[in-house]
Amino acid sequence: METHIECIPCILQQCANTLQLSRVSQAVKRKTMKKLLSWLEDVDFTNSPAQNSDLAYMACKEVTKIRDPYYKLKKKYNQLALEVYPRLKRLVDDSTNPLYTAAKISVEGNIIDLGINTVGQKEFDFNKIIQDVEDIPLAINDFDQFCIDLKQAENLLYIGDNAGEVVFDRVFIKELVKQHKNIVYSVKSGPIINDATREDAEEAGINNLVKVIETGSDRSGGNFQHVSEEFLKQFNKADIIISKGQANFESLDAMGKNTYFILKAKCGRVADRLKVNYLDVVLAKRRPEWGNKKI
Repeated sequence: METHIECIPCILQQCANTLQLSRVSQAVKRKTMKKLLSWLEDVDFTNSPAQNSDLAYMACKEVTKIRDPYYKLKKKYNQLALEVYPRLKRLVDDSTNPLYTAAKISVEGNIIDLGINTVGQKEFDFNKIIQDVEDIPLAINDFDQFCIDLKQAENLLYIGDNAGEVVFDRVFIKELVKQHKNIVYSVKSGPIINDATREDAEEAGINNLVKVIETGSDRSGGNFQHVSEEFLKQFNKADIIISKGQANFESLDAMGKNTYFILKAKCGRVADRLKVNYLDVVLAKRRPEWGNKKI
């Protein structure tokens, strides 16, 4: 997915959010924004929005010298999610279709996006998330096809998204493990927004279920210019890729792989790409018309 002109204000807002969270002076904020604006003069619109959003976080890190401004929030949401984990597990245990319920729990977890929700926003209501699991409509629901593909698959790569959300992923992964597949879970190698790192995956207990690897990158989405050989190996051999979140969708929608995207469409351009409404949630199999790029 390419960057559109409408993406630029969002990139600027992400920078402003991060600066406010970092609690730096107005002088530092102005210096950071000026740097970002200078970089955006030569922005490559053929890059994905996720790739270009990295410019905001790179500018913040370079000027403020704060490596991980979202660290405390990530820890907070990991803990809040872990507190409701027993209830999430109980929903699955009581379900007549545990795998589907677990998949919907994974979908619900994708609302935890601190890149959009930081300053001035209400805290996430984890109790409401649980209440919504059964009733939440999926604008695209390719779960039946996922089950067909799953029966024939041997290797799965599950690309994680956010801290806090990793606990919801754990619920889905636990059910996938019962299908006797080789599952690998990937996280970022360094802090970027509230994206999950190995520390978050281990805090959620995912490492006790499946192998956890790092992407080799601290960039948003799936930026193949900065990933590790291990990630590339797992990506190439995967029969199914489960991709969480909007940034990964923006990066992987045109890759010629059997990918299932789980996300909430948090911007109009992504909603248009999926042919759904803004803020719809989907479990969508990759469409051939989105492209067929090779690494």
